Amino acid sequence: MSASSMTCSAFFIQGSWMPIQTIDILEHIYTAALIPEEWNGVIDRFSAHLNARGGSLFILVDGELYWEAPSATKKIMEDYIAGGWDKNNPRLDGLLARAHPGFVRDSDVCHGDHESLPIVTEFLRPRDIAYTTATVIKGTHDDLAVFSVDRGRAAGSFTQEDIGWLDALRPHLARSIALSSRLRLKQAATATATLSMVGIPAAVIGRNRSVKATNDLFDKLCGTLFLPSAYGGLSLSDPRANLALKEALSPIARSGTKVRSIPLRNADGIVGVLHAVPAYFHARDILGDGGTLIALAQPKDAALIEPEWLRWLYDLSPVEATVAALLARGFTAGDIAVERRTSISSVRSHVKSLLRKTGLTRQTDFVRSIASLAAIEPLTLHR
Repeated sequence: MSASSMTCSAFFIQGSWMPIQTIDILEHIYTAALIPEEWNGVIDRFSAHLNARGGSLFILVDGELYWEAPSATKKIMEDYIAGGWDKNNPRLDGLLARAHPGFVRDSDVCHGDHESLPIVTEFLRPRDIAYTTATVIKGTHDDLAVFSVDRGRAAGSFTQEDIGWLDALRPHLARSIALSSRLRLKQAATATATLSMVGIPAAVIGRNRSVKATNDLFDKLCGTLFLPSAYGGLSLSDPRANLALKEALSPIARSGTKVRSIPLRNADGIVGVLHAVPAYFHARDILGDGGTLIALAQPKDAALIEPEWLRWLYDLSPVEATVAALLARGFTAGDIAVERRTSISSVRSHVKSLLRKTGLTRQTDFVRSIASLAAIEPLTLHR
């Protein structure tokens, strides 16, 4: 076939012709570097092209493990992590040891008793994962990523032609994954820098409880309210608050959607409220899976809370955020109904919804909590 006859269905890239379907995959690969949610679409496209049942992407950056998997295999990946298979996987060990700069099949790194391995008999086969091909991508900062695609038994093993197609795309995957892993850390730094603009000491705590990023206001309180702990962690000078923070940073707490509000005390009484916000919904883009944002605020009288801030903090709807802001200003349900020209029952319905999202049970507790979210004067916390 001549080059001119191929231009409608293929493009010439890096010395070879690529079908339009592959170009579409390339576009999504580079989009995923900036928008993490796109990795699920990338994996789905790889799976569709290879007649596979799914796949996954694991990224290890600065000791933090992130992973992506489309809906078809998300539950499998959750079971994989929950079952500790990521720490007991000879197939992965073989892949890392081989350090091949391309895609390899599980049969290439596991020999002999591969079929009798616990991960095969107890995890993979019951889920009809019969064949896997994967590649290891190493970054310039000791970052590590594993991109894999899985097939069921009926689809058969991956052919050399399949591996060739994957290897042609691997350089693009490597560039995109390297950028994506670096941006995760920059996003965490951006989150705390943004909070500096509104006068709130803040830090991002990673999945392993180490401090990933802080802003200047937070740093000024280190040694008084905030104390360093082992392995880059954080503790509080207030013993009771420190226990509450440990609970808020536990895996169970981080897997939920509850914002923990922890009163901080010194010899003079309560000096502020520490809000621990787990990474969920869109916050994962900034904090990473398993990350937690902690923000310190000092209660003020007649605090004027911006609805947009509440929307971001608690993932409220626009109406819920407006109702919450009015509650913080001392409005009753009746006042809000008049202000918004709606019924009291409608307002109460929004109040119930925002209480559920914030993990609180009483309206008064919620008002006290968000009243502490006014812009603070950090120096007063040193008293």
